[in-house]
Amino acid sequence: MSGFPQKNKITVAVAGQPNTGKSTVFNHITGFNQRVGNWPGTTVDKKEARVMRGNRLYQFVDLPGCYGLSAPHSLEEKIARDYLISRKPDAVVVVVNAASVERSLYLVSELITLKLPIIIALNMVDVAQQEGVNIGVEKLSAATGLPVVPMVASRRKGIAELLTQLDKLDFDSSHKASTPKMPSIVDELVAIFNNHIDPLPYSPEWTALRLIEGDSTVIESIKKELSNRWKDIEALLLKYPRAHIEIINARKDWIEAICDKAVKTIKKDKKSLTEKWDKVLLHPVWGNLIAILAVPLCIAIGVALWMFTGGVLLKGAFAFAPEIKAALPGMLGSFLSDAILMPAGWVLALVVLIVELFGIFLILEDVGYLSRVSFLADRMVRRFGIGGKSVIPLTLGLICNTGATIGTRIIESTRERLITVLMMPFIPCGAQTAVAATFLMAVFPINTAIPILLVLTLSNIIVSLMVAKILSIHSSHPPSDSLIMELPLFHRPNARTILSGIRVRVWQFIKRAGVVIVLAMIFVWVLSYFPYGDIKTSYLYGLGHFLEPVGNLMGLDWKFMTALLGSFIAKENTAATLGVLFSVSTTNHQGIIEVVRSAIDPAGALAFVVASNYFVPCIATAASVRSEIGSWKKTIAFLVIMLSFAFLLAIVTYKIASVVI
Repeated sequence: MSGFPQKNKITVAVAGQPNTGKSTVFNHITGFNQRVGNWPGTTVDKKEARVMRGNRLYQFVDLPGCYGLSAPHSLEEKIARDYLISRKPDAVVVVVNAASVERSLYLVSELITLKLPIIIALNMVDVAQQEGVNIGVEKLSAATGLPVVPMVASRRKGIAELLTQLDKLDFDSSHKASTPKMPSIVDELVAIFNNHIDPLPYSPEWTALRLIEGDSTVIESIKKELSNRWKDIEALLLKYPRAHIEIINARKDWIEAICDKAVKTIKKDKKSLTEKWDKVLLHPVWGNLIAILAVPLCIAIGVALWMFTGGVLLKGAFAFAPEIKAALPGMLGSFLSDAILMPAGWVLALVVLIVELFGIFLILEDVGYLSRVSFLADRMVRRFGIGGKSVIPLTLGLICNTGATIGTRIIESTRERLITVLMMPFIPCGAQTAVAATFLMAVFPINTAIPILLVLTLSNIIVSLMVAKILSIHSSHPPSDSLIMELPLFHRPNARTILSGIRVRVWQFIKRAGVVIVLAMIFVWVLSYFPYGDIKTSYLYGLGHFLEPVGNLMGLDWKFMTALLGSFIAKENTAATLGVLFSVSTTNHQGIIEVVRSAIDPAGALAFVVASNYFVPCIATAASVRSEIGSWKKTIAFLVIMLSFAFLLAIVTYKIASVVI
């Protein structure tokens, strides 16, 4: 390993465009010894891992997927670019999709200008062969001047060879890589930079290209570093107004020349598997119909599995809690059942939900179908500032907001993920819908209650879309380009990749939301138990009385306001809290309906249902929202806005209903 720089730790960045199998390559190289956190100041996943080979320690960093390094279209692309140019890794493994070499090589053409040692990991060569694409590996290596390792990462083929190539990599020979022939302005700018006494923060050629392409970050940096030469630089940029187009064309010519030498496409007698499936799955009618059926079906399967696993665990926690209280009367029993058992039950049940639902969707993503769903839905929802993949967690939100909020992790774009997360609390979950149905059917005939419930649910969806539109206008993150969407070829799912994805998401949930859920539920228990061990004399009771003047504006007394506050623990607690306050057994569903019917008029019931549907989400969802936003301050501000909106809408509803009904 004489080619290594004289140090024991080698930092290797793993880069690549989306859907090239980059994460699969990273997972197989590093195994399960990965560390997952966030890139500083963001909620974007940062995956790192260490691998020992001989006396060398490799530090692998999995960069977010990016199509290019110039003019980033998303926060993920900006992170990848900034890491490569500021952290300056010792080497870059760039994962290239063998079935679409032309598109993948564009990123390579930009990476070369950074003057870093590069290895091309030519992944999915089996899929390329199925598509009639034959690649001469030696010819590709000769044409690019870079080492090329053919791979089928999903089957671990090429992983050992890639590591061996890293061991052999000559860290002083990156200049041997072929480069696109750039316009003369690049050389003129490089000459100016080379005459500068102090070294620039970036390589001269890369800096020149970024200036020509109008990179604002680099422009500001060079203005500061070369203030005395900026007028000369600016004059050059004005002298060659079409230089950025010439650069793009130079890269395209470089890619075309390489592909002419190394890539041969065989005309197939019959359509490939991907072409056959896409003819149906991307059809404007049949494709949308299948997606409309497939996504809810997958969610239904996941929820059904959960009911027999996580649901049973949660039900057991609910059933065992009264037994603990009976065996240990007083504060200890209440604490163990309500502040320990119930939070643990919720967290464990949600972990099971993540494993099962994410398992299903990670399989769909790995085979390539989830990208098709995103593609079909993208045009419909793009106007609201979200992408096609947002539709999946939003649909799941109709069942469980918490699972759906965690499910937003399938959305690569940080901007779209954050907007979707803040839409989620406005989507009525199954428990909210059940509470609304109970109240409406208690005071209205069924033929009136059902239409009201449907209109209310529709209003929630409309409001969530309005929230998305407002957030998309004021978002600080750059919008993603809806035209950039690489549809992967269909291939068999990889169990290791799926299991790794599940493991990462479970750990993120436990670390970011699980602990918060437990602490928050302990805090709410304190409010509902102290100072005298009875909810009717608790701080929560006092808070309900404090809010009674607001409740009176919507036809609700303190008991109903306390029930609303109780729904913050879990939406299912609304009816149970009323049962305790009205001295009715929490298992006596009909008894609760009767006391609701006698304690509230139709206008008040309607106002309560509106307030409940727009009320702040449960603790578990709030904790999940916070973990995605990354700030308690912003989360609390958002919850206050939700609470104010819920009360205002309920007051207006009550005033109108009092006149109409």
